[in-house]
Amino acid sequence: MPVSHAPTHRHARRPLAVLATLLMSFVVPGLPAQAVAQTTGGDDQENPGMSGFQPMDSIVAVVDDRVITQQKLRAEIAQLGGQVDLANMSQADQQRLAERVLDRMITEATMLERAEKIGIQIDDTRLNQALNGIAQRNGMNLSQLREAVVGQGQDWAEFRDGIREQMLLEELQKREVYSQINVSDRDIDAYIEQRTGASAEQTEYRLAQILVSVPENASPDAIESARERAEAIRKALREGEDFARISAERSDALNADEGGDLGWREPARIPSLFLPAVQDLETGEVSEIIRSPNGFHIVKVRDTRTATGSASVTQYRAEHVLLRPGENRDPETTRELAEQLREQVASGEASFADIAREFSDDQGSAQRGGDLGWVSPEDMVPAFAEALASVETGELSPVFESQFGFHFLRVNDQRQREVAGEDLREQARNAIGERRADEELTKYIRRLRSEAYIENRLTGTVNDASGQRALGRQ
Repeated sequence: MPVSHAPTHRHARRPLAVLATLLMSFVVPGLPAQAVAQTTGGDDQENPGMSGFQPMDSIVAVVDDRVITQQKLRAEIAQLGGQVDLANMSQADQQRLAERVLDRMITEATMLERAEKIGIQIDDTRLNQALNGIAQRNGMNLSQLREAVVGQGQDWAEFRDGIREQMLLEELQKREVYSQINVSDRDIDAYIEQRTGASAEQTEYRLAQILVSVPENASPDAIESARERAEAIRKALREGEDFARISAERSDALNADEGGDLGWREPARIPSLFLPAVQDLETGEVSEIIRSPNGFHIVKVRDTRTATGSASVTQYRAEHVLLRPGENRDPETTRELAEQLREQVASGEASFADIAREFSDDQGSAQRGGDLGWVSPEDMVPAFAEALASVETGELSPVFESQFGFHFLRVNDQRQREVAGEDLREQARNAIGERRADEELTKYIRRLRSEAYIENRLTGTVNDASGQRALGRQ
């Protein structure tokens, strides 16, 4: 997919949905009927997987001058329905999941409070530009986008407010985190030498992590409790539990609901605490528990590949068909239709271009018969990049799933593009900056939370910038 429809994995895993991801990949969301019932106060009988989420007050958290309501928390949990088996979770597991989702919402609220305090504003002109971008990427104008949002049971004003908040978060991160990161020429020279020197051929790792966080100034008992949680998680993983599901249910990482995916990383971009453990693991294995200042980590090597340090990049001339599940087509039915359409192309019953024009939900490429032009894997979401690299020129890929829906593609040509000089240095600068940005953003969020008044009514704790004390449940 072109960059306008599929963000790079680097952007996709940036915490709290930064604007780069939002404007490139946002598609009009739609909750299942059960989830909508939950967010509008419907009967829990319509969604038994949500029945255990019963906070004792309509307000479940207070963050400085902000409140987080039960309704908002339930809406966030409902959107995990495709990743977590809510219906079959025990009440205790449901409670733990609710606590983790609420914790991520608290983090976002502390950042929004900070943005307001330092005077960051997103005026209606900028907001409307963003909304127009979202509409265009969905093949709509702004009026049609509004109709689609309202038609899926969402309030248009709330939708606008949600986009505005994401833009505020992006602006805050740019001002107070990313703008403070400096990458020296010496850093860049060392990075390029590592990639293009005599030992330039190296193994790259596709990683994922689960984090059990430990608050700053935690008591020995709290640290030991976190360690026990991490050991229980690792035991479950070694017994065959799914890593992505465990991440969504139990990880404290900001990208827990994305399976904890860290993407492809060369050794220079792997945190130094992780690297020794990662290099000793085979594909599919999980690490021992790794202690860091943030807590306890468990890292999985999802895949490995050998990369050369040359500045040559493979590009693909590709075409694809995308089918998105929706209100009238569930995921299973969507995959079946994708398989049927792929078979029609493979058998010669229909041309790729005709199928794309008639059925593809990527409206930009559909008008061109599915043609994407020349694309680079690094500009694609991981599932799409892997599919590109896995098929020979002229072949159809199997049907595969990404965050956008179900695809199949055909690679019609390949070429090598040399990257040198300033382009190579810019790539090095971005890679180093990305690694440092992840580290600095984590520190920044911890500091904001330590300085905020946070009353969490699910866990019964209060942080008043002088430590936590027990809060009597209401």
